[in-house]
Amino acid sequence: MAMYDLGSPYTIPGKEGETVYLCQCGRSTNPPFCSGAHSGTGIEPLAHTPEKEGNIFVCGCGKSSNIPFCDGSHNK
Repeated sequence: MAMYDLGSPYTIPGKEGETVYLCQCGRSTNPPFCSGAHSGTGIEPLAHTPEKEGNIFVCGCGKSSNIPFCDGSHNK
């Protein structure tokens, strides 16, 4: 499945201080995490380090105006 074929957000448990690398190019083979497939695109993954425990919602539809994060655009 491609990054944006899910149609709804990926939910990742975020751990305080633990960095995750989120795909921003949409080519990942391990969505929503970076798999290195961005090579040559000029788009780099986002290194995200949560400041507190809690879920991270990553766009799974490609419509978000806040890629890589979900903004609820999949509901429209």
